[in-house]
Amino acid sequence: MSRGPAAIDAFLDREAAVAVVTSYASALDARDWVAYRALFTDEIAIDYGAIGSLIATVPADEWTNRCKTLEGFDATAHRLHNIVATIDGDHATVASIVDAVHLVGIEDRALLGDLIGRYTHRLVRHGGWKIAGVTLTVVGYPAGKEAFEAAFAAARAIFAEGSTG
Repeated sequence: MSRGPAAIDAFLDREAAVAVVTSYASALDARDWVAYRALFTDEIAIDYGAIGSLIATVPADEWTNRCKTLEGFDATAHRLHNIVATIDGDHATVASIVDAVHLVGIEDRALLGDLIGRYTHRLVRHGGWKIAGVTLTVVGYPAGKEAFEAAFAAARAIFAEGSTG
């Protein structure tokens, strides 16, 4: 195994790409929309069709604004693991397992919308790594797909109420 400067540079490059992807999850959970938007190229190819959401190439500002509906949840946790980064010149693919928990309180009960899935982030080198595309594939819904959908419907309603009121 090579341990020279090229191997160190390759390691640091992979780690930088992974850091962008972990920042994606961290910024979502922190509701840090400025940091979240800064992770993207100006347009981003989104494939969240697995959860019945967007499949399109959209301006990153539009995607960021769309994600703000997460503010309707009391808490979220997008936990990433088994992260593998592959670098090919100025392009990188970062694949990971995501365990995403979404919690919203409704009256006297909590709704839990959780899923286990795979993220595939496609990055380009653009003054550092930037996300150019994201695909979410669902493996399963631990609390059931109906619970996931109910939690999201409640959070969207809460967000819409807060946005107009």
